[in-house]
Amino acid sequence: MTPVVPRALRLGIIVVLAIALLVVGGPWVYINFVRDEAPESFLDEATAVVAELTDPSGMWKVSADSQVGYRVDEVLFGQNVTAVGRTSAVTGEVTIADLTVTTARFEVDMTTVTSDEPKRDARFASRIMDTLNYPTSAFVLDTPIELAAESTSGSTSHAARGTLTLRGASKSVDLTVTSSFSDGRIVVVGEIPIVFADFGIPNPSIPGISTEDSGVLEFNLVLER
Repeated sequence: MTPVVPRALRLGIIVVLAIALLVVGGPWVYINFVRDEAPESFLDEATAVVAELTDPSGMWKVSADSQVGYRVDEVLFGQNVTAVGRTSAVTGEVTIADLTVTTARFEVDMTTVTSDEPKRDARFASRIMDTLNYPTSAFVLDTPIELAAESTSGSTSHAARGTLTLRGASKSVDLTVTSSFSDGRIVVVGEIPIVFADFGIPNPSIPGISTEDSGVLEFNLVLER
């Protein structure tokens, strides 16, 4: 004879299964059908521009078309996603003399960095980057960059070294920048791997959302004379 499962127990099982489906299935539905895909990295978006700048010498300032941001891989309730936050509040300048980048300095207003998730932005501004006490980040070129003659046409890559300041901590970093020319402007694109602990940045992980101990700082700088 088949045992009879008490009605209260059956209801309890149904409720537990429904909650489990909501916890597991809800994020899956949100990530795959509701949430917008993360934008491509600036490096992936960059296209080779066949143009030439006869003489790049002079001072170049960051234009309003520039962007700086972060890219961090997350595991959201078992689903892999990429978190991206960006801002156009970038200032700075570059000086070029005789095919040598002699100085470069950039500053970012970290209070304006936003992603597609207001809750993530709130955590970024408070616990993670503490923008109340550290409202800006900066990069200063430490070593001049020698440009080859062919650098004035097409798209080329150069090694660079500078001091990066995040959350009040400064550290020397090495990176590769890709530059091209378009409509009389210089476009500089690149990425800097960031290990959170190196800059005193708390790991962004919270219950239900986990990240690695590192991310990427990415930039797309459009320079005008």
